[in-house]
Amino acid sequence: MTSILRLRLSALFLCAYLISFVRSESSTSTMLQLRESVEFSYCASNVFLDLIRGSKPPTEVFKAYTNIMSAHNNRVSYRTIQPVIISYVGFGICTVIGILFAVFMPIVGLIFCCARCCGKCGGRAQLMDAKKDPCRRIAYTVCLAVLVTLQLVAVVLAFINHFLLHEALVSRNPQTGAFSQFNLSLTETEVALNDMYKMAVNTSSINIDDRKERFIGIVDKGLLDFQKEFARKSHSELVTTPIVDLQKTVGYFAMGSENVVFLSYYNQSLVKLLQDLPSLRQALVDTLDTSCPIEQHIKCRQLMNEAQTKLKTQYSIDQFQFTDVEVLLQNLETHLNDVKSLSEFNSTLGNLATVVKDAIQADLDRAWKDLAQSPETREKLAKAFGEYVKDISAHLATIRQNLEGVQNYEGNEPLLRVLHVGLYGGIALLCIPVLIILLLYLGLCFGVCGHRPYEEAGVCNRGVGANLLLAGVGFIFLFSTLLMLVCMVLFLAGGPVQTEVCRYLTGRVPDGPRKLDDYVYESIVFLRDTLQRDKRLREQTIEQLRQQGHNEQISVRYAVDNPEFELALDVSRARLGDAILTRCETEPFVDAISGGEFSWPPLREPVQAILQDLIDSFKNVNLISPLEQTVRSCQESLERLKFMDAVNFTSAINRANIPLTLIEDLEHFAVELRSLNMEELRPHIDTLSDLPLSLDQQRVRVRHLYTMLDSFLGQHHLIQRRLSEFNANLSESVKVTMDVGLQKLRPVFEKELQLAVIATWRDIPCKSLRAAVKRGVDAGCITLLMPMNAFWTGLGFTLLLYIPVIIFAVKLAGLYRKTEKYSSDYEEPDYISYHGFYMRPTSEYQVVSQKPRNKVRKHKGYLPVRQQET
Repeated sequence: MTSILRLRLSALFLCAYLISFVRSESSTSTMLQLRESVEFSYCASNVFLDLIRGSKPPTEVFKAYTNIMSAHNNRVSYRTIQPVIISYVGFGICTVIGILFAVFMPIVGLIFCCARCCGKCGGRAQLMDAKKDPCRRIAYTVCLAVLVTLQLVAVVLAFINHFLLHEALVSRNPQTGAFSQFNLSLTETEVALNDMYKMAVNTSSINIDDRKERFIGIVDKGLLDFQKEFARKSHSELVTTPIVDLQKTVGYFAMGSENVVFLSYYNQSLVKLLQDLPSLRQALVDTLDTSCPIEQHIKCRQLMNEAQTKLKTQYSIDQFQFTDVEVLLQNLETHLNDVKSLSEFNSTLGNLATVVKDAIQADLDRAWKDLAQSPETREKLAKAFGEYVKDISAHLATIRQNLEGVQNYEGNEPLLRVLHVGLYGGIALLCIPVLIILLLYLGLCFGVCGHRPYEEAGVCNRGVGANLLLAGVGFIFLFSTLLMLVCMVLFLAGGPVQTEVCRYLTGRVPDGPRKLDDYVYESIVFLRDTLQRDKRLREQTIEQLRQQGHNEQISVRYAVDNPEFELALDVSRARLGDAILTRCETEPFVDAISGGEFSWPPLREPVQAILQDLIDSFKNVNLISPLEQTVRSCQESLERLKFMDAVNFTSAINRANIPLTLIEDLEHFAVELRSLNMEELRPHIDTLSDLPLSLDQQRVRVRHLYTMLDSFLGQHHLIQRRLSEFNANLSESVKVTMDVGLQKLRPVFEKELQLAVIATWRDIPCKSLRAAVKRGVDAGCITLLMPMNAFWTGLGFTLLLYIPVIIFAVKLAGLYRKTEKYSSDYEEPDYISYHGFYMRPTSEYQVVSQKPRNKVRKHKGYLPVRQQET
């Protein structure tokens, strides 16, 4: 155990020496190796933060704050802050645990020390081990050694991350210093923008045919959406559905179809039945009368009477209206083209997008030519882009100068003093858990290798180990509050930055930059809507006050009217984070920025005139004329199908509901005849099954077909009524759909026309811009933030392990003070020597229970006199 302690202490001092060596020599390679060696601690802190934060969007705090600030009363409802509580319940739990730890740890330590001084808590000495004490001593020692080793690893990681954090603040090397890395990012961003500007000037020979195809394809998609919107607004499905049903029904009864063949067969079979049924009835009666066996005479008589009286049809051939069916089928065949012509309505609705595109095609071609292939437009755009690049470069230069001023630590004595205090204060702070770990390791070493605690024969005494363990426990109680407060401050400073911003920018969350852009845009839109709502409410209040006679001049200035507010809204709408950090890696500049909606004055100026022409062309598209013409054509076709109004197969449908003969169950009658087992009846039974019984079983299908034929009247009237309603509401439907379509198509046209202006820039890469911006993101989110988060993670892990460490240390202190029952020291002669006798433990350490003496002493010559009872 001593060798293990020496090895661990050597590793700790070697790490401290390595840190001092790196600080003095500024070895970049060593710093990078140190960062790689503790990278798993970054992953641990990120996993912990993701676990306590969850995946809810970071807009809830902003929305809750906006609602609270815009509230007209001082009371805040729970519903307002409920999303914040749900989103940040993990941070809240960790904060409460840290506060309770910092408050109760010194209180528990004070109670423990008082109880220890009174001899009531931990470390009470007993000379002999209990039966299970040796096993407990081994188990507790192993557990405490493992816990302290984990604490040592966490503290070493905290040491390294503390130094990496200090280097990120003071180092001038871009590989290790956050400010230097961010400064280099600004320089590279400026260079990348200048290179993109130079390439934008020389793009006159770029082939942009594929960009035009993309432009036309997106316009087609927008027009298809407009077509669907018109179908929904006009309720065209109320017309198309009956037309389709009518055409399907007519198709069921086309000449030569299965249904027509079946009706013809049924008609012929029914005619034959009416002709053959009297002879069949007479044959059955004669056979039953003459050939029936004597034992079945009664049954034969019953069947003969039933056949003679009921084996007759209940209706004539005319009642099935076969003649009307033939006339209707002939008319359908004659006017089949008129039925098919009703599909023109569906075709016209399906070609509305084509009609609109044909009307605006000339304007689309002219817009593309004027915007994408105009030298004047390209020159003007490049000039404007150059001015923007100059403005951005000027701002970047100002930021670089400020960063250089911040990095000039030699000339800033207060800042240098703060950095030194942070460095050496952090080292001093981490030396506290190192001291505690040292005391615990020494206590374990003395406790493992020591002998009896009350003998001076050995140099290594287990009692010393117990005292060292209790000393470590005392230091834990003494300094835990300070360590936890520092840990909580760093946790609350670095944790939210990682979960709300950096995990999206670095791509730890899938599609993180795009989601962050959406969250920012939603927050700004929410703020704008809230301010506009408050503005309306205030204006209404002011108007009411003026109506009541308050004529004071009241003016309110709103941030929503600020041009910078609109600029922020336009920038957030462009999704620049997703474009630069994600899409620029694999796509050129134009394709990368096409994922958002951007508004740039140099792009807006040449677009607005052409956009207005497109909108005017769209408004002037005559959609009413082709639709009205189609409706008239359909109505004319329906007029030629007016013969359907005379369709009425009610009689045939009603007859098909009743049995064919007076015998209600003809099948049962045939079964009864077969049960007689008369060979003379067999041919008659077969004839009965082939004609009457078969036709009777087909009545269900006949009824269904007649019902379909009878539906022509209702379908014809329904289509006529729906067409009239559609035609009456056509103008209003077109107007409403045009307004809705313009609201949806205008941003599509504007965005695509802006992309058409910069279509010649499609070959301009933006990988260098992405690399520069990503370096700036890494400077803040990785180089600076990750060591800080890993620092409080290691320190917090160490503090949480103090709770089981205290428990095991106190238990081991009591076990180390005991004497092993079968120790070899018992067999030493010196144990009963004079020296051993006087060096034995005092009686206060060994309580020997004695049996109380209840025996009454009897003195010689004396007997107690018994008292007489009165």
